Amino acid sequence: MDPQVVAGRYEVRRAIGRGGMGTVWLARDNRLGRDVAIKQIGALPGESATETRRAMREARSAAALNHPNAVAVYDVVDHEGAPWLVMEYVEGETLADVIAREGALDPRRVADIGSQLASALSRAHERGIVHRDIKPGNVLIDRSGRPKISDFGIARGLGDEALTQTGFVTGTPGYLSPELARGEDPDAASDVWALGATLYAAVEGHPPFTPRSNPIALLQDIARGEPEPMQLAGPVGGAIEAMMAKDPTARWDMATAADRLGRVSRGDNTLTLPAAGAAGAAATTVLPTTDEPTQAMATPVPDPITPSTPTPVPPSGDDERYAAPAAAAAYGASQPGPGTRDVEERRSGTRRWVPVLLALLVLLGLGGFYLASQGNDKPGGATPAATTSTSSKPRKTTQSQSPSKEPSTSSSSSSSSSSSSTTSETTTTKPQGKSDQQVAKFVRDYFKDVTKNRDKTWAQLTPEYQKRMGGRPAYDGWWSTVDSVKVSDLQADAADGTVTAVLTYDMKSGTSSTERHQITVVEGGDGFLIADDRRA
Repeated sequence: MDPQVVAGRYEVRRAIGRGGMGTVWLARDNRLGRDVAIKQIGALPGESATETRRAMREARSAAALNHPNAVAVYDVVDHEGAPWLVMEYVEGETLADVIAREGALDPRRVADIGSQLASALSRAHERGIVHRDIKPGNVLIDRSGRPKISDFGIARGLGDEALTQTGFVTGTPGYLSPELARGEDPDAASDVWALGATLYAAVEGHPPFTPRSNPIALLQDIARGEPEPMQLAGPVGGAIEAMMAKDPTARWDMATAADRLGRVSRGDNTLTLPAAGAAGAAATTVLPTTDEPTQAMATPVPDPITPSTPTPVPPSGDDERYAAPAAAAAYGASQPGPGTRDVEERRSGTRRWVPVLLALLVLLGLGGFYLASQGNDKPGGATPAATTSTSSKPRKTTQSQSPSKEPSTSSSSSSSSSSSSTTSETTTTKPQGKSDQQVAKFVRDYFKDVTKNRDKTWAQLTPEYQKRMGGRPAYDGWWSTVDSVKVSDLQADAADGTVTAVLTYDMKSGTSSTERHQITVVEGGDGFLIADDRRA
């Protein structure tokens, strides 16, 4: 593009990178005297004038979003018959640049980045906007270390027929979800998978699937294969697994992901997720990371499948901030600002006041209610505590950081309410006249059945406990990642209604995690119900 003024206001300076289906330019807003990033939108192959107008409406919808972890969209303007997006200009670098320079990142740092991005995307999903091109190159890290999701230039509304076009699929092959790789339509669950894949790349130092020169071959790998098992993910591994579940309906929604990842980033070991691979292992190798360009390519012929109903998506937010794919060139700065680790530590310091405030509430007499309503650290007794991780397949023995798998308290569904209604009113009565052996058998049977018959085990939880774990979708989302649970060293006290046991979780990813739990059992219906489950 020759130097020009777009829409009579934005003076183009230079190209700073490529976003979804277009070049991003640094421009000067002559009216407000500030730098902005601009990009032409709505130029997808074969797009009609009607579809371009739709793209402009969607861009205006994105402009209405306001979130600190999304690049701000300032305006959508018409220039010579084409719509242009005017966005916040972010000085910093992309996550792809950080990975290329540093290699695999610290798991808690990755969890912090993921939590913030998921919060922004959750707001977008709440407004019916899907991003469609989440990848390390579209995550900007500003000079303060704050991550921002960028490039909503190809984002569209859910249900928009222009999301996919005959013969084309838009996005970055290595970060397209399995259902998109099969040729299905994108939805919020596709964004969840792509964010999980982005976090995988950050914590492992390389994408989940080996890049190929032939994008169609890579799409086939994603559609039919499994990502390489994680080795360095530690406490964030379980969250990434839940986000990258092959079945879209089994994935967390963005709000759940934001909550779970936030807990991991704060080191809340009672609520962290099961480790996938060597927990807490430090990155020792810097693996070259090449961010893949967004592509429009021929759509692969879909495998014969039955389309699944999209998982309900909670709020998610997004704005756009632009950093060029090559940070130094795009922003005129070769050195990133203050390290994200320092920023993370400052955030963590602030968050540590939360438990202190809760303790004060207890002293004020409110703690009893709080503890009664908060109870557990995983869905129906599923939080691997990470003493050791051993594997029966070619698994690596690792030390895990007390992963836990409680699904988000922000998720709910009609199935959870219906299931709750079929469960008898919860009673706080401890098992009366029941033997220790009966209580022990109930708990053993629960963990034997939970990976095979979740309809049965879901009904064996009190309604309050069901609500605390975020409803049936969150429960299913977690347990769908577990292959089996082994129970050992079980001790039951029927008089007190408590059971302690060592639980070993064998994950479908090939990792395992072990920890000791205390489970609270009450009478309900014709037998027992689990009212709480936490690490002992």
